[in-house]
Amino acid sequence: MTTEKIGIILGIKPSNPLEFWVGVQEGYFVQLDEVLFTETDMDGEKVKFYGIVHEVAKFLEGVEFVYDAQLVGKGMIPANTAYIARVAVTRIEPEVFIPPSPGDPVFRAKGKDLEKAMYYDSMKRKIPAGVSRTGDVVYINYDFVNGREGAHISISGMSGVATKTSYALFLMYSILKKADDRKNIHGIIFNVKGKDLFWIDKRNKNFGEDDKEKFLRMGLDPNPFTDVGFYSPPEKEGSNVPSVKERLEDVKVYRWSMYDFAKEGLLKFLFAEGDEGVSTLNYVIDRVTERLYHLARQSPQGRLIDEVGRDIESLADLRERLREYVETAKDRGDTYKEWFGTASLSTVYAFLRRLDHAVTHTRNLIHGHVNNPIDWRERRLTVIDISDLHSIGKMFVVGSILKRIFKEKEESGNPYPKIFVVLDELNKYAPRDRWSPIKDILLDIAERGRSLGVILIGAQQTASEVEKRIIANAAVKVTGRLDSTEVMNKEYEYLMGNFRQRAMMLKKGSMILYQPDIPNPIMINFPFAPWATRKEEVEEDVAVPEDFHNF
Repeated sequence: MTTEKIGIILGIKPSNPLEFWVGVQEGYFVQLDEVLFTETDMDGEKVKFYGIVHEVAKFLEGVEFVYDAQLVGKGMIPANTAYIARVAVTRIEPEVFIPPSPGDPVFRAKGKDLEKAMYYDSMKRKIPAGVSRTGDVVYINYDFVNGREGAHISISGMSGVATKTSYALFLMYSILKKADDRKNIHGIIFNVKGKDLFWIDKRNKNFGEDDKEKFLRMGLDPNPFTDVGFYSPPEKEGSNVPSVKERLEDVKVYRWSMYDFAKEGLLKFLFAEGDEGVSTLNYVIDRVTERLYHLARQSPQGRLIDEVGRDIESLADLRERLREYVETAKDRGDTYKEWFGTASLSTVYAFLRRLDHAVTHTRNLIHGHVNNPIDWRERRLTVIDISDLHSIGKMFVVGSILKRIFKEKEESGNPYPKIFVVLDELNKYAPRDRWSPIKDILLDIAERGRSLGVILIGAQQTASEVEKRIIANAAVKVTGRLDSTEVMNKEYEYLMGNFRQRAMMLKKGSMILYQPDIPNPIMINFPFAPWATRKEEVEEDVAVPEDFHNF
């Protein structure tokens, strides 16, 4: 590949081992995010400096006054247009920390030089993350995603503008197609908005040739997701019809039986709002959870039977039993203590009020003796719809599924098959300053999931409102369009130089990527996807008879 010289190291600006200034020669241009390199001589040994353009500027040399530019344009004053660029150094080969010398030639990094500048040559395993502004493929070191060196991905950005879910889907596709262990990987995606993800196995009729070319350039198959399983809550209590009206084929209903609800200790996931810091209430929740588990162990498989032999077939039944125990507390004191311990009546009534609220919003999820679990092992990718559920229902589904997965992985002790969990609205499920019933589970995944093979791809509008240990444990950070107040928080300290300002101007499809291998953030674009995200985008399948051409 021909090396293209574009300028020289400036002598009027100081250079150091971490950055240098380039004078762009006439007839050439340099833009932000381009990768350049220069070579200097040190006692007969060549030292190469690789870097990314972080700033470009033009000005007139030889003028003194503000409006002299008009006179230069008319040819009345001689002046030269200076075109300069500031380059942040990413790598020095060999690692000798000296500054490059003024006058040293500067080149565009292509081929092997680009791989060295971006550390691609030292990445044993890598996956495509998008393309750069110059059209080069940008990679993520997969070892910092799947747990070998680090794990987890954090994606931040404004709702509707930052395309967080779209980019999370793209990364999931890239992992399933290009990861070295892809045959032993499963993905779980929670569909939190609309029914967008129920069409990702269908071709998008708006997918164009330019986007196809970008997919091929990244080595990705330009086709929709395959081997996808879809799950939806039932449309109503006791129904086997999924709540997804637009698509009924290949969609399974998920629900919990009262037996599994009790045995798995899922009661706490019904208390999602307004309960932070209420230690006495949490005491009651723990007591009732323990009692339900005890009943489940004593009951026949699939049924939940109370102390006097009555079936508890729904949350409404459970609520009525608990009210009965409270109202007969004086006559049946032992039963009260078995369920509520030493809690006062006022605390128990507060618990029942919240339980009554939860029953209203989750009655279709927890009912009867039939358990319809989500089998994430059945397909390579599993989409779980929670979009129509109340916030309590969403919290219950996410918490219950993640608890079951984490428990299975702990019991197996084997990181494979690895599970990638894509969860949007992370600031709601693991808020920094508030209590959440699934916050501890997400913390466990962030801190121990790497060794167990549970990887989180979390997305949120505001990383500053997410539990800081979850954000801190994400090895790869991606930023879309951010609000001006949000971008100033310390969670975005990795946005060095002018990247904070640029984060407020990003368009859809543009993201800023930061990963441990590369000391500087990188601006990337990801192409329009070949899969549909709404029903009206689905390309119709036209069946052609076998004998059509013999007609």
